[in-house]
Amino acid sequence: MQKSLVSKGILLPSGEINKNKINLIAGAITLPFVEMVWVSAAGDMDTINRLTDVFITMNTPADRTKLFKIIQALFGLMGLKLSDEAAHIFQHRLALEYFIFSFITDFGEIIKDFVIEERSSRQ
Repeated sequence: MQKSLVSKGILLPSGEINKNKINLIAGAITLPFVEMVWVSAAGDMDTINRLTDVFITMNTPADRTKLFKIIQALFGLMGLKLSDEAAHIFQHRLALEYFIFSFITDFGEIIKDFVIEERSSRQ
């Protein structure tokens, strides 16, 4: 497992997580995901806030792997595919923790941008 994560750049040869690589992986998959969530929810912030709440409340050591599986399922339901790199992150506890943190942060920032863009287009 560790060799695979090192070869993908998720772990450094020292065994530490590569935060820059994990940020890149999360960033690359979050935008298309948010776009599909936005379209699927028709911009309904109540729905988006409920999903965000699920992400935040399940981001615990006990539930993080389940949360990753939910994210994977949502990707599939929306016709998206996780990159091979992202699909392997769950194998390492610290890499998964940082990935979920980055994913949730990116999700929130992109949603804010969509809200601002929508408000601007109404004016």
